[in-house]
Amino acid sequence: MNIERRFKARYPLELKVRYHTFGKTSVISGEGRTVNLSSSGVLVASSDKVSDGARLKLTIEWPSLLNGTTPLQLVTFGRVVRSNESGFAVALEHYQFRTMKRRADLTVVAASSGAAMPMDSPRNAPAALSDRLLEAVSLVAKSSS
Repeated sequence: MNIERRFKARYPLELKVRYHTFGKTSVISGEGRTVNLSSSGVLVASSDKVSDGARLKLTIEWPSLLNGTTPLQLVTFGRVVRSNESGFAVALEHYQFRTMKRRADLTVVAASSGAAMPMDSPRNAPAALSDRLLEAVSLVAKSSS
């Protein structure tokens, strides 16, 4: 019998992600694709072997534009909770949206809703951030289906 232990809904989104480890372990940097994500975790498809317990910074290219013009990225910090030959899962500890400079090779797809996602400081409202991330993930998932 398969018992679901997750408390947050996961959304199947394939987004480009860059990551690197930090701390006392050897540094691993790479790129991959998200398989799914929620407000508390992300599953990353990658050929790199990342050890369980490793601390990571992940930068995910967000498919929505802020105010319809500015590319966004989701910057997250977390810990690897499991890994295998096809990728790894990260429990998120901290995250925030940041704006990106537009690059000539950057392809960004605006969400059909066109909703801007203003973000507060994570220290001021962690519950609100979690709700906003969940709302943003839900909007992107709906617009891509």
